Formats: sequence, C-alpha cells, structure tokens
Amino acid sequence: MKYKITLLALLLSFIAFSQKSKIRTDDQYSFEAEYGLSLGSSPRIMDMEHWGISFRYMMDRNWGLKFDFAKDRFSEDVESVTVAGNYTRISIQAVNNLGRTLNSMTMNGERLGLLGHAGLGYSSLTSDQYTGTDNIMHLIIGLTPQYKISNSFAVYVDASYIMNYSQHLGFNGLYPNGVGPKTFTGSLVNASLGISYYFGESKSRSDWNSYGKDKDGNRNYD
Repeated sequence: MKYKITLLALLLSFIAFSQKSKIRTDDQYSFEAEYGLSLGSSPRIMDMEHWGISFRYMMDRNWGLKFDFAKDRFSEDVESVTVAGNYTRISIQAVNNLGRTLNSMTMNGERLGLLGHAGLGYSSLTSDQYTGTDNIMHLIIGLTPQYKISNSFAVYVDASYIMNYSQHLGFNGLYPNGVGPKTFTGSLVNASLGISYYFGESKSRSDWNSYGKDKDGNRNYD
C-alpha cells in the first residue's frame, strides 16, 4: 500500500507543477519503442533480449512525465541445461530536458538533444524452472541522447540503471548460490536503441529549439 501511495504522490506533485508553471506549455506527446541488451547482477548475466515501449508527456520546455513498460529475458546453460528468467517492469518517471536545463546549445539545438529520467515502479521476475512470481519494487535512472529526424520522428540511445528491492530470484531464474528464497538487492542495466514518434498540436517543440531571425539576420532561439 505504501508503494501505491508513493506513486500517487509523485504523479500528483508533477500535475501540480504543470498547473503552477509560468513557462509556456507546449503539450508535447510522444510514443517511444526501443530494443537492446540487458546486463543483470546476481549472477552477472547479459542478453540481447530487451525491448520496451513508453508514452511521454512534456508539460513544458523542461519537465515531463514518462510511463514505460519493458521486458527482458535472460538465458544461459548451466550443467548442460538451459535456464531462463523473464523480467517485466512498469515505471512512472520524471523527465528533464537536460540540454535546456544545462543551457547547452550543443545538446539542445535543432538536431541533438539530451534527456534525463528517473522514477520508480513495479517489476515481476518469473523462472522457467520454478512456478510463482517474484514481486519487486524498483528505482530507475537514465540518460537519453537524441537525434531529430523530423518534426514527427527522432532516434535515441538510452542507458538506464534499475535497482531492485526485495528480489529473491536471480535474473537467470535460479536462486543465487543454490540457496532458497532469500531477499537481496539486485540491479540491471539496459542499453538500447529506439525511435520516438511525436504527435499532438505541438509535435516535437518541447524537445527541440525552434528559431527565427532578428533584424541582423542572427538566429533567435525560443
């Protein structure tokens, strides 16, 4: 129950921020899809079977919310037997346009951008060897460099670090060190390549600078 209250409080705080913000609201929406690799701990295991989708809403030029869903599958051969674990997560995250926050025109211009994101959520881990579900709460933080293709599309590379609390199964679907259910803190790194589709009236306006020219012909960024 306390985790649900925390999630609700986080959501309400950002809604309140959007209502009070004096910065022009652009109402940018985007749908994102990605594929890549995962590196998990306990035991250390890596696999190229990560995919995720997300919906992002930028409330203004700096801040937004992101709701994401992702799946990872890890498999390996242990004593001539293939074992596997299936990791699924849903998260709610705050998103910041770091290029604009850091006032970097290099990473906040017409083509290149940089987003930061962080939040929390729920994860489940199941095993091909055992029945039942390992229910886990997680924290997530990441960086997302972007490249703008058009007003409707951008490609990105995302690197995210996930920390799991109250994890029991290892990512390979086995109990670590052959010991039965025992709580530990696990971690996971995702590195992926993705594409963003912008929609809504403002398209990609919050992520990218638009500009006009002053009387001397110089670019005047908004």
